[in-house]
Amino acid sequence: MPKKLFIHEKTVDILLKILEAEENGKKVYPMLIAKEVNSPYSYVSKILNEFEKFAIVESEFEGRTKVLRLTKNGRKIAELFKNIVKLLECDLISRERIEKLKEIFEKSPKNFRSLAGIIAEIERLKKSKDEEVLRIVSDLESEIRRVISNEGGGS
Repeated sequence: MPKKLFIHEKTVDILLKILEAEENGKKVYPMLIAKEVNSPYSYVSKILNEFEKFAIVESEFEGRTKVLRLTKNGRKIAELFKNIVKLLECDLISRERIEKLKEIFEKSPKNFRSLAGIIAEIERLKKSKDEEVLRIVSDLESEIRRVISNEGGGS
C-alpha cells in the first residue's frame, strides 16, 4: 500500500482507531487500541504519550482505567489522515489511465476503428476494485457506445 511510502503505518493506525471509536460513540482505552492495531501495549502507550505531548489526544482516568479522546486539532489531523489513507488505497494507476483514455477519446475521430483501442483498454480497467474507476469507465463506455451507435456501428 502506498501510504507506507509517506507515513508510519502503525502511528496512523492508532490515530485512526481512536477516531473510528469516537465516531462509533465508543470509549477509547489504550489496551483496546493495542489489540485493534495488533501492537504491544508498551509501543502503543509510547505513541499515545507522544500524541498527548503534542495535544493530539487527551486522557483522563475513570477509576483505574485511562480513557482517551481526540482534541479538536487531533480530530482535524485524524480526519485528514483518514482522507489521505482513503486516497492512497485507491487504484491510482487505473485512475491515471482512465484520465488519459478520456483525453484520447476527446481528441480522436468518433468512429469504431479509432475507438477500438480505447474499448480494449476499458475492458482491462473493468477489473479494478476502485469504485470511482469503475464508475468513470462505465460512463466512458456508455459514451463510446452512443457514438458508435450513432455512426451505425460500422468502421
